Amino acid sequence: MSPAPTGLGGPPAALGSFPAAGVATELHRLSEFPGSWWYASVRDVDAPSGGRFDLPHPHGTCHLAESFEGAVIEKLLRAPTKVVLAERLDEIFHTTVAVRASPRTADLTSRRATRFGLNAEIHTTLDYGRTRRWAVALHRAGFRAVRHRLRGDVSQRHAGRALFGAAGLRHRAPAGMTSTVAPLDRTRAEAVLAGLGVAVRPIPAAVPIVRLS
Repeated sequence: MSPAPTGLGGPPAALGSFPAAGVATELHRLSEFPGSWWYASVRDVDAPSGGRFDLPHPHGTCHLAESFEGAVIEKLLRAPTKVVLAERLDEIFHTTVAVRASPRTADLTSRRATRFGLNAEIHTTLDYGRTRRWAVALHRAGFRAVRHRLRGDVSQRHAGRALFGAAGLRHRAPAGMTSTVAPLDRTRAEAVLAGLGVAVRPIPAAVPIVRLS
């Protein structure tokens, strides 16, 4: 199936002066696995599966959010939904990353990015071949991460960071970062979801049978 039409163009040849993001003091990631530093990769930029900014192997990309609320949105609300299963929350680990120094990060949310031919579809289009081409080009230009908006956040207030590294699982945080992992705080997650109008419901233990007249 071909991707949805998009107005996002390709990256220009020269990106060395692309605007850089400041330091994010804290990052968050929700995952079913306690190993937080998973750098996802794709076979090529047009692969049908994979993430928005995943780099082709042997490079990869680790996706995090700049806030806990953003991490909840990124993990649980990527597709429109009104209900999240309570049992789903029990399967998730929460990684909190303290950042002392950030890698050189291209700021895709900067107004100055417009002059490079970028528009807001970099955050929302489902044509991941185009967004990955931007990631590849920025990686080649010396950037080691990109800052972007979260597609599941209709307010577009929350941002994420896609960090570049060697593909696969890494057991240590990047230089300048330290991470702690714990089971997801359900009460905190439910409060975020409630504020967004999303209910949390358990799987029914029994389903009533209604006799049709």
